[in-house]
Amino acid sequence: MKSVKNEQGYTLVTVLLIITVFMILALSFMGQALSTTKQNQVIEKKATTVSAAEMGISYYQVEIQKMYESKRSEVNTYVSSIMSHPGASTTTDFKKEATVKMAEKLQSLIPTGTTLAPVQIEDHPNASFYMKDFVAAADPASDSYKINISFNVVGNEDGKKTTLFTEMYLDLDTIINLPTTNNPDDYLLPTYNNIIKPETLCGTLVGCNPVYTEANTSFDGNNLLSSNKTIYTTGTLTLTGQGNENNISDIKIHADGDIIVGKNMNSQTKMQIETNGNATFQQNLKIDTMSKLLVRYNLSVAQQFDITNSSFVYVGENATVQKLNISSSKMCVHGDLKINDSKTVDKPENLLVLGKVYQWTKKTGNEYEYKEVVGEGNINLETFKKECGTYVPPAFQINWGNEVSPIISDVDY
Repeated sequence: MKSVKNEQGYTLVTVLLIITVFMILALSFMGQALSTTKQNQVIEKKATTVSAAEMGISYYQVEIQKMYESKRSEVNTYVSSIMSHPGASTTTDFKKEATVKMAEKLQSLIPTGTTLAPVQIEDHPNASFYMKDFVAAADPASDSYKINISFNVVGNEDGKKTTLFTEMYLDLDTIINLPTTNNPDDYLLPTYNNIIKPETLCGTLVGCNPVYTEANTSFDGNNLLSSNKTIYTTGTLTLTGQGNENNISDIKIHADGDIIVGKNMNSQTKMQIETNGNATFQQNLKIDTMSKLLVRYNLSVAQQFDITNSSFVYVGENATVQKLNISSSKMCVHGDLKINDSKTVDKPENLLVLGKVYQWTKKTGNEYEYKEVVGEGNINLETFKKECGTYVPPAFQINWGNEVSPIISDVDY
């Protein structure tokens, strides 16, 4: 009887131990389950903020493209001003200038130290992302046209944050200068208002320099002109009298109306005469050493006309000359040229006539009869513009193309 009671006691102890072990195991499993649930929640929130930050990277990649496109016009204007300087086309790397200026413009849109406002994620009211620490800088390498861009994107949900450091670049190596230079319209024919208009009226040759009148003006006398003098009139200008106006240098004469010179003008060096009317020289005319004669309408030289030593004559309509000599200089006539005696031209390309060339054949009294000179004149307009005009480079224009866009180079998780 006593043995049976002992066995029942052992059984009870065994059962209690088993129950205790199972309770301990159950509690352990429950604790582990709770811990795992909490870890999963943390991981899930972490994954959500990472996803938000990644979404922000894609978002700002598009925004940077828009920023770049919005500043192309300003950059083009800046680079154009640089490329308009003499010799810039051969000494300036326009791509590098565009790269540096575009980097500056991008940085100006998001100044250093700026934190952008958060962007809410659709269907996730508690999730957002924002940018900070934006930097845009041109690659310092001389042969690189990249703009290096870096920034941090912060993904946020319910106060939990993940920051991703992002690096991108824009490569401007594919941009080109749009205009071409093979257009004859890029050559500008001479104009007749190159001499600067004086500010103060002064109408005498002796006491005025510059001479400036606003009416038809006539000067009569001997040896009226002197070197380094400017004469400007808004009317006609007539120079008459005995004697000659020879061996004068650096004289400038402008008339809005006709110019009439009734005496010899020989050995004029670095002379500049321009008229918006006709020019009539009633005796000899010799322009020498980088002189210019620009006549809007018709030119008439009653005796000998010499053009020498890098001088230039342009006639907007027709020219009539008694005897013409051209040496190391150029004469351009937009209309017809009539020669009343003879002409001597050192090179055919130094006399360009858009119309016809006529040589006198017979003179009856003061009337000349002319015959067209076959094989001269009739220069085509494109050649005439190139040879007689001044080349005007087309306005610089960048063709940005469609190949420039922000490329993600690295993301640091």
